[in-house]
Amino acid sequence: MTPPLLLTLFERLRARAGDCGGISRGLAEILCETDGALAVGVYLRDYAGETLFLAGQHPEPSSSREDAPRLPAEDWDDPLCYCLHRGISASFSRIAELPESVRLISASSDIRSYAVHPIPGLDTGGMGCVLALYRDQPPGRQSACPYLCLYAGALLELARGHKQNDYALQSLEKEIRQLKQDTSRRQEAALAGDSPAIHSLRAAISRVSNSNAPLLITGETGTGKSLLARMVHMAGDRGGGPFLEINCGALTASLLESELFGHVKGAFSGAISHAKGLLRSADGGTVFLDEIGEMPPQLQVALLQVLQEHKVRPVGGARFYPVNMRIIAATNRDLDEAMRTKQFRRDLYHRLAVLKIHMPPLRERREDIPALCSLFLQRCCEKAGRPPLRFSPEAHLLLLGYAYPGNIRELESLIERAVNDSPPECTELGVETLASIAGGTRCLTLAHFRETQERWFIQQAMKLYDGDMQACSHALAVHPRTLRRRLTSLHID
Repeated sequence: MTPPLLLTLFERLRARAGDCGGISRGLAEILCETDGALAVGVYLRDYAGETLFLAGQHPEPSSSREDAPRLPAEDWDDPLCYCLHRGISASFSRIAELPESVRLISASSDIRSYAVHPIPGLDTGGMGCVLALYRDQPPGRQSACPYLCLYAGALLELARGHKQNDYALQSLEKEIRQLKQDTSRRQEAALAGDSPAIHSLRAAISRVSNSNAPLLITGETGTGKSLLARMVHMAGDRGGGPFLEINCGALTASLLESELFGHVKGAFSGAISHAKGLLRSADGGTVFLDEIGEMPPQLQVALLQVLQEHKVRPVGGARFYPVNMRIIAATNRDLDEAMRTKQFRRDLYHRLAVLKIHMPPLRERREDIPALCSLFLQRCCEKAGRPPLRFSPEAHLLLLGYAYPGNIRELESLIERAVNDSPPECTELGVETLASIAGGTRCLTLAHFRETQERWFIQQAMKLYDGDMQACSHALAVHPRTLRRRLTSLHID
């Protein structure tokens, strides 16, 4: 659930504020729309906190029954009461004998499953529960329900006279807005500048955003691959759906398998309940697989099957479930080399690289460095709560000539540390401050800069031609002996 869409839902719910019935009905209607439920009921504790009553019902607002038969709060056999007391969410698919709370909302024969979500109180314990009924399994996408239930709990407490919670309500709204702003500003930094590489990236986003085909993003660490993936997601038809991401190199093989494909209860030690997994939870949205080159070989086979058949089987399960999500993968590894060494499947690569975008390193788009420096310096000064700073001419040259092995991420970190390390009375960031942070690097001379760029360019050429000196020298339009001398003088292996 994206921050802009969540804010829209918050505004719709707050428009119903004033009384418990209006808030409850608004919550039921919104959840029915966003989660595709057959019906949604909202149960609230009474003022004594001893009983539950039905406060809102959907889809027929006229049938809202605030005087519905009350449920005893001690009825632990009813899953709604159980989940309320435990303060947990749960989904149920065994409907042979529907509990009383479910029958109060609907007696439809179309009910196949139902889910319970608590409405937490900010300082008075649990406020109540939301009960959603489905014709099929509950939706797997990232639901807005937990956020909306928390927001509704704050509104309900306000409606009951707990005015002191107005600050907490505003804080929640501020947190969502800050999340939206931070995402927007990070995306702005990812495409800052006016270089040919940036123009190419902007065109690529427009070209691939509305496609459902898998996308592979390549590039070095720190170039902004995850931000580009999110921008592609937000710009496309799936922008209103969830964007779920996972780092394939940060988890063990078994944990990564469970996180991606889900598992059934009892599939392994500790599997005390069913889990959908990211591929099913991203229904209507996007799954971003970062560091796909680190995925274990046995999981590559399973992912290939998902891409081919558009269905997934949970760990320990026998049933396949259809999935409706887009895969965006990213890697800083050389997948060509990984395929040659049998560490990455060639058939999976061709499935993932239907569409492909390469994120250039910062050294290949140095004309964008001034724009990035200005953006990061302004942002860091605002974050530190200090007046605007400027760079000295020598400091500017150092930033233009530095190699940036960590790319944009390193540039931003370098500037942020320089701002925080400079004294309060400072108005200009000098080369000494930046050089001490960048490992003692001083302003590069023209000769040193030219040498650095030449070394990198020759290394890339030799890599492209697999070390073939004759072919590489021909491509670079130099004599092989000249190329050998440059390799020796530049200390290139």
